[in-house]
Amino acid sequence: MKKQIIVFYVLICFLLCGCTYHQGTTSLKLSETDHYYNMEAWFYENRTDDVEAYMDEKIGRANNVSFSASRIDRRLILGDRTTFFIKKFPGHIEIKLDKGENSPGSYQKIKSLCEGIREVLD
Repeated sequence: MKKQIIVFYVLICFLLCGCTYHQGTTSLKLSETDHYYNMEAWFYENRTDDVEAYMDEKIGRANNVSFSASRIDRRLILGDRTTFFIKKFPGHIEIKLDKGENSPGSYQKIKSLCEGIREVLD
């Protein structure tokens, strides 16, 4: 019984730590290699609407895609064949573009999108 109580408290601690991680801070990381362009951002959840509206304006409307009020964790292909992985939920967004799968124009489009997200969060 005592062992079960300890396990229960340990699980509660992990859950509480996981729920508060990155809350109250804004962190944006852009990275690039020969093969990939990556962006990962953690931000206040109340800024999610701003990020979604920017994404809708920048690439969503032209591609009949809405980023508003949605959780996304998948590969996305736009109308011009731009292909990238996106993971998005309130307070977090991650974008990963494989340069080998995309044209230089697609790379520039996603890079511009990510730099604009940085400006929205500033």
